[in-house]
Amino acid sequence: MKRFLMLVGVAVVAAAMYVAASPASRQAKAPTARQFKALKAQVATLSKKLKAVKSEADAAVGVIGLCYLTVSGNTASFNVLPVTQFGSNVTGFLYGTSSAPTSAAPRTALDVDNVSPQNYLQEVTPACVTGTTAMRRAAEHAAASRLQRWAEHTR
Repeated sequence: MKRFLMLVGVAVVAAAMYVAASPASRQAKAPTARQFKALKAQVATLSKKLKAVKSEADAAVGVIGLCYLTVSGNTASFNVLPVTQFGSNVTGFLYGTSSAPTSAAPRTALDVDNVSPQNYLQEVTPACVTGTTAMRRAAEHAAASRLQRWAEHTR
């Protein structure tokens, strides 16, 4: 019986030590005022950055939608021009001036090919490239912002 009581006593002491040493029994400390203030400043900084990124992403989506896409109903597709390269530098198209036939040389040419195009050229809405439209200003602003961010990251 003494041995049984001794075994129970050792088991109780071991269980008490296990419970006292377990990580769940420790209570987490609240952050100090300094830590809270630093965290608050970090959240404010990240919130400003997030707002700027969202604004630039919205502008980029607008430029892509207005300048590079054709929207028809609920679908959108990229404005592309299917092209194929014809000829070679030996049996190509003559290029040069008619007044100096010796300066004309065979060259390859690109031609619109809707049947079996080799490549596609990206079409851009003319209003995005010429004039002082809002689309062009938005595209220039987005490009300037990207260039500025790139410059900041390379420092």
